[in-house]
Amino acid sequence: PKLAAEDRAAAVGLLAALALVSGCSKKTTPTGPGGPAHTWLGLSPNPAPGETQDAVLLTLRSTGVNLFYQYAPWDSFETAPGVFRTSLLRQLVSGVRSLGGATYVNLVIVDTNRRRLPADLAGLAFDDPALVSRVDRVVDSVLAVARSQPLLVLALGNEVDVYFAQPQHAAEFPAFLWLYQREVGRIHSALPGLPVGISTTWDGASGTRSAYADPLNGASDLAIYTYYPFQSVGDFLHRPPSTYEADVGAMRARNPGKPYALQEVGYSSSAVNAGSDSLQADFVRRFRTHVANSLASDLLFANWFLYTDLPAAMVDTLIAYYGIDTPGFRAYLGNLGLRHADGTPKPGWTTWLNP
Repeated sequence: PKLAAEDRAAAVGLLAALALVSGCSKKTTPTGPGGPAHTWLGLSPNPAPGETQDAVLLTLRSTGVNLFYQYAPWDSFETAPGVFRTSLLRQLVSGVRSLGGATYVNLVIVDTNRRRLPADLAGLAFDDPALVSRVDRVVDSVLAVARSQPLLVLALGNEVDVYFAQPQHAAEFPAFLWLYQREVGRIHSALPGLPVGISTTWDGASGTRSAYADPLNGASDLAIYTYYPFQSVGDFLHRPPSTYEADVGAMRARNPGKPYALQEVGYSSSAVNAGSDSLQADFVRRFRTHVANSLASDLLFANWFLYTDLPAAMVDTLIAYYGIDTPGFRAYLGNLGLRHADGTPKPGWTTWLNP
């Protein structure tokens, strides 16, 4: 799921980081890019009513959060042909780095069940020369920022296995894989030290959508997953928290010789999803323990989604975006936070503070 499903979302994330720059002080200096290497820890920030983004980020920073995940859909990042939000991105990365943090950018070409292409490219194949040329340009615009303000990782798609597993899109995959491999090569040539990846769902990568995830991860420097442990049947029903350790062990084993990363990890507190406050707290404890005992050479980064439950209006927006409206999906989107929508803490937030 994405807070940034609305058209304004990329700007929201960028402005949040600018709040981090203006609102935080340099009280601590965790390991920066290129340094020794405990796993980078993130928690997707969203304020409750009456809170400021500055206050939220200060709070999260004080708990050890040192990763900022920037979701940047191509059709939002490129505001007009050849016009990119690079100035805002440069300020974001610079501010995060000044605090000893790192930024992971996902320049999203495909997002879960849809393309995120500029409108004038919407109908083109992924290997169409006009589209390829424009991908080159938008990627180069991000690399221009990364040359002076290094990124932790650059990704080029979000949960892409879901899109290509749809029968109407399966035939597009060979062209997309070619395009992705091409861009990985270009990025390696331009900035040899910048790791490149693409996000897939763990359920898909380890199951029926592995035919899409495996070739993409094989072309990547690391495997990046979103991880919400669901049962294979039912309406977004969680498996028990005790499955966490086996799942992350399988992630480590799936792509030998490469690190993996968790772009999003979450567990609903709703009984509709076979969750509860106590089960979510148990899952948080397992997540925090795992991250605290991991090295970046194995698990590069891990980002918990989400700090605060989404308000009903945002859930409605995401329901419309994904085109799925079931009780389980609605409960899942609305109950991932470590706090209720009004900012009241759940047991999961207490566990985050005292893992």
